[in-house]
Amino acid sequence: MISSKTFKLACGAIAAIGCSTMLSTPSYSAGFFIQEQSTSGLGASFAGEAAMPRNASILFYNPAGMTYLEGRQLNAGAHVIIPMADLDNTGSNLVGGLRAGPVGGDVDNPYSPTPVPNFHFATPLSEIPNTWLGLSISAPFGLSNEYDQESFVRYDSIKTSLKTYNIQPSVAYKFNDRLSFGGGIDIQYADAELSQAVDLGLADGVSEFAGSDTSVGWNVGLMYEPAEDWRLGAHYRSGISHDLNLNFTTFAPGGVVVASDGGASADLELPDIATLAAAYDYNDQWTVMGHVMWFGWSNFDSITALSSASTVITSLPQNYENTFAYALGAEYEHSDVWTFRGGVQYDETPTQDGFRSTRTPDGDRIWGSVGATYSMNEAMDIDFSATYIDVAGEDINVSRIQPSGAVANINAEAKQRIGIFAVGLNYKF
Repeated sequence: MISSKTFKLACGAIAAIGCSTMLSTPSYSAGFFIQEQSTSGLGASFAGEAAMPRNASILFYNPAGMTYLEGRQLNAGAHVIIPMADLDNTGSNLVGGLRAGPVGGDVDNPYSPTPVPNFHFATPLSEIPNTWLGLSISAPFGLSNEYDQESFVRYDSIKTSLKTYNIQPSVAYKFNDRLSFGGGIDIQYADAELSQAVDLGLADGVSEFAGSDTSVGWNVGLMYEPAEDWRLGAHYRSGISHDLNLNFTTFAPGGVVVASDGGASADLELPDIATLAAAYDYNDQWTVMGHVMWFGWSNFDSITALSSASTVITSLPQNYENTFAYALGAEYEHSDVWTFRGGVQYDETPTQDGFRSTRTPDGDRIWGSVGATYSMNEAMDIDFSATYIDVAGEDINVSRIQPSGAVANINAEAKQRIGIFAVGLNYKF
């Protein structure tokens, strides 16, 4: 049975994490998926994470791994994300209208350092042998950036904010010493806010969209040991479709409202994700791990906002394509106190030339990570990790039709790099 003290501790941690997740999160995996739900996993670039049940964070990557934990456990952590981006104007302009000509305005780094927390709790059921229950709270998708209203990208984007909060109750069952199965329900809240400048003829206005929705998805996984030193993990997370209830407003200079619709809507189609992971214990100290992940990003084909009368307010094709990510890492148990790890990952971008926008100025990503775990005692461990992500430079060339009839062409060269620092706590009851 779960004791009253344990229940209160878990509830308190859930409340704390729930409050702290009310933050905008920058996208720091390709597209806008957030892999960073485990400090120890980050230290190896998440290589083989679905086959590495180090602590309760396995819940997010493969709930079947709960059955490998030593008793009831809690894992909580925070990642500090430091994204940096440079966008160079390569000929942006307005064609037609009263102000036709080049579009100028410098772009500063549109990102700010952001903390992103996570929480996971797993416990065996004494009433049902070989059965585990778990609860994970995460922010699996997110995007946040903001440009100056005078920048040359303003007709494509000013502010972009997507926040998702995911509550995942899970159950797992161990069939025998080699095979475990687990699954969970994803109760997900999405909140989106978008704005961009619009040419009204004599001056710029601003159009804003803001909306939210709660929808449900699911995930399943298995863990299999084909031999004593091998673990294989497989995991599938369903795509989730959000029907956002939008408020749409266009402001003229001075804050005058020129268009408004409180009954607008838009679909947000998030990708399904499949993972195949492996871990090999070379000896008592060394473990080698790796994975392949598939992302069904083709779900995200456009951003279309409909009015309350079901007419199109705006429709921006995204044409995301399905992608893969590959990771390889190693872990070294130096002593009973210290464990060290490292890893690399290659993460493909789903964006395509001709559709890539300043909201997600994305490119293929190469990760490099290091991390360590310090065991304070038999009950408590502390994880530390650091990652550097190099994002391939890509061109942005998109056109946006304006209310004035002019066409804004946004042409830019984007370069990005990202630093991540994380600390986590594991507690065994």
